[in-house]
Amino acid sequence: MASCLLITAILCVLITTVATIVAFTTPNWLAYKSALTGTICKCPDLLGCDCGLWLYCSGKSSYLENCRWYFHNDYEIEKGLPVWFKAVQGLLAAAVVSSLMALLIGLCSLCCFCKNCSFHHAASGFINFTFLLLAAGMCTFAAKAHLDEDAQVVHKLTHFVNFGWSFWTGVGATGMALISTILYFGIGRSDMYRAI
Repeated sequence: MASCLLITAILCVLITTVATIVAFTTPNWLAYKSALTGTICKCPDLLGCDCGLWLYCSGKSSYLENCRWYFHNDYEIEKGLPVWFKAVQGLLAAAVVSSLMALLIGLCSLCCFCKNCSFHHAASGFINFTFLLLAAGMCTFAAKAHLDEDAQVVHKLTHFVNFGWSFWTGVGATGMALISTILYFGIGRSDMYRAI
């Protein structure tokens, strides 16, 4: 029978995976209040737009008919993005894959109880790698968006660029990945004491 700590760790990995996928796919990383302020998204609408990692939506609407993918028109927008933004795209893409691997291996660990095959170490490694990828991606995005775009944490009426909810979902996924890593560390320690 699986321990309570293992079940809790797998649930934390599940939450991490879902939050990472949501943050990765939604267009709300930066919220621009006017077309004149955006250098990443190049908002065509005077009402502003929401900028994500893969698309932006103009007119403060997230309906797909108001959105434009970065790889549309022979990668027209993607080619003009700064290198740090492309690095964040790659880090978050790798984090999605790594968190999915941690979840699948963690679920497999519920079925295997032999002493020689420990899926816990592999799941722990993948979720730890996910944490590192997320932390690097979120810190890079936050620092460069603040420096280059003057993005602010606090929403002020006089400010034109703010971090959106997708960014904060990514921050939450990073925290959950850290919690999952700590829980798997505890599982590894309990396995070590049981083997003695």
